[in-house]
Amino acid sequence: MTRSTLLCPPIFYDIVYSINPWMQGAKVDKALAMQQWFQLKNILSHIGVNIKLIDQSPDLPDMTFTANAGTVRDNAVVLSNFKHPVRQGETEHFREWFRKEGYNIHPLPPNAIFEGTGDTVICDDLLIGGYGFRSNLTGLRMAAEILDLELLPLKLTNPNFYHLDTCFALLRPDLGLYYPGAFSAYTISKLKKHMELIPVSESSANKFVCNSIVHNGVIIMPAGNEEVADKLEGYGFSARLINTSEFLKSGGSLKCMSLWI
Repeated sequence: MTRSTLLCPPIFYDIVYSINPWMQGAKVDKALAMQQWFQLKNILSHIGVNIKLIDQSPDLPDMTFTANAGTVRDNAVVLSNFKHPVRQGETEHFREWFRKEGYNIHPLPPNAIFEGTGDTVICDDLLIGGYGFRSNLTGLRMAAEILDLELLPLKLTNPNFYHLDTCFALLRPDLGLYYPGAFSAYTISKLKKHMELIPVSESSANKFVCNSIVHNGVIIMPAGNEEVADKLEGYGFSARLINTSEFLKSGGSLKCMSLWI
C-alpha cells in the first residue's frame, strides 16, 4: 500500500527560543541539517512513500517538524492548536496547504490544545494520544470525536519526553516501542491491553529511538541505536539508521519531520 507523507525542507530551521528541555541554544549546522533531511526524504522515497512538500516560512524555524501540524484520517485533518505562541503561526500555513489539497479541515477551539501526530497515532479504530505537556485532554477528545476514533489517552510524566512521539512508536497494530520512564505504570498498563510493548533504555530514549518511522516492515531510526535495531530485526523489521544530530538539538528527530497524510 502506497502512503504519503508531508515534509518541510529545513531552509529556515534554527534554534532561536526554548520550549522544551532539549533546546539549549546549540548552534545548528544548517548545511548538515539539510543533508540529514535529504537523507530522510530519499530513504522514504526509496521504500515507496509518496512525498508531499510544504514551503517553510522564514519566521517559523520549527515548521520543518510537520508531525505537529495536525492529525489526518482519510480526507479529514484536525489542525493543531499549538501550546506555545512561537509555533502558533504555523497553523495558518498548514491550513492553506490542506485547503489547496482538498482536505476537510477541522480547526479546534482555543481551549483545545492539540499538537497533531506529535501527540497522537492512529491504530486501527483507536486514537492513541499523549497529554500532560503539550496537547491537553480536551484537544485529544475533540480530535478523536471528529475523526470517529476511540481515544486511548496516555499521560506523559517526564518533561524530556514532552510529545508522545518522543517516547512511543507504533511498529504495527499489535506491537509498540516505548520508554518506560516517560509514563506512569498505570498509563502503560492501559496500553499493554492493546499490544505487546518493547521497552527501551534511557540511553536509547535520549537518542530518540522512539522517534522512528515505520513503513512496510522498514524502520527508519536515529543513528546510535544499533542495539535496538538489531532487536527489532528479530521481529521482522529492516532498520535504516540516519544521523539526526542537528534536529536532536531542538528535541526532534525523524518522526517529528514527517506527517502521514
